[in-house]
Amino acid sequence: NKAVLVGHSMGGKVAQSLALMHPDRVEGLGVLDIAPVRYYSDSTKGGDANNNNNNNDSGWKAVEEIVRSVASIDLEKGGYTTKRDVDAVLRQGMLEDPALRAFVLTNLEQRRISKDDDDDGKNTEVPLRWKIYWE
Repeated sequence: NKAVLVGHSMGGKVAQSLALMHPDRVEGLGVLDIAPVRYYSDSTKGGDANNNNNNNDSGWKAVEEIVRSVASIDLEKGGYTTKRDVDAVLRQGMLEDPALRAFVLTNLEQRRISKDDDDDGKNTEVPLRWKIYWE
């Protein structure tokens, strides 16, 4: 299955990153209101839209690290049942900033699913899933 990704500002940069990392999974890309700056993973390159080499690619590296950190969390095998569980994993990793973790966790969906028809609350599990496909 292929997806059309739409992103605004930082979301546009993330959408571009995902499209570059997995072009076979992307049907289209809509990017709105991002800075006209070229981003490189290689610190020997860098520059803005006018090819002014400013070697300031730390912002893009941060976006890549966020995407890679989140993609590395296996919600199914990790046994995580709450956003708090995932927050703890992110806190121990590279996402120390609580505001950034809170923003990332807005993409984590917690759904209540009853295992039986007479839902008395005893057989309810709370699976987690990312709202976007990170793999």
